[in-house]
Amino acid sequence: MKSYPDRAVVIRTWPLGESDRIVSLFTREHGKLRAVAKGVRGAKSRMSGLIQPTSEIDVLLYRGRELDVIQQATLVSSHLARIGVDPGQFGAALEWLETIDNLTLDRHPDPVVYELMNRGLRLLHDEPTPSLLGALLMRLLDIEGYAPNLSRCGQCGATGPFTGFDFASSAPRCQGCGGESITPEILGKTASVLAHRVSEVLADENVGTGRDFEAFAIRLVKEVVGRGLRSTGVIATLLEHPSVETQGY
Repeated sequence: MKSYPDRAVVIRTWPLGESDRIVSLFTREHGKLRAVAKGVRGAKSRMSGLIQPTSEIDVLLYRGRELDVIQQATLVSSHLARIGVDPGQFGAALEWLETIDNLTLDRHPDPVVYELMNRGLRLLHDEPTPSLLGALLMRLLDIEGYAPNLSRCGQCGATGPFTGFDFASSAPRCQGCGGESITPEILGKTASVLAHRVSEVLADENVGTGRDFEAFAIRLVKEVVGRGLRSTGVIATLLEHPSVETQGY
């Protein structure tokens, strides 16, 4: 049977022709895939309000040769889908989804990532904390096998203390081996996430430390995917112009 049901989160969308959209979905049973939502850009489309980034939907898909086709969609949760949401929260959600898009394989079912993705979206909406996005990104890097090894200096093998970090090898550096400067707080937060003590990280309300940890996690992601996150620029645009249309999302 070529038609199949699934539950999915909308990662992003692209215009296609005059009335359609290509939709990137992360599904619970079939992993990440792309599908066409036909007529969704039309004024009378019943799906236009559902096919929005961060929305979770029950969807009926038709298996195509290159792209699947969305035949039906029902809203499960809107998560942070723009309406009445702080631009910073929505921007963080886009960054979270883009990282999942970059680090996961097409049509590779991964229920652990699916649940983490949804939990992250809920927390970004309901309980945002300064270290939340950094913790989510670090947890995803760990699940996908890209987490840094913090046990030894990546150059000489010393067990610490560490004062630097080498992003190319994703390993800390002791004082004698250099590297880019890193604080004990960032290393501590990273170690806590990798040891599954995420609640300790989220309990820290220090905004400056949280932002530094987030920047560190984003830099690690950038090294893995080989380029910067597109959504980083989207965040800046949203903060300056909250009502702007985010094309490509």
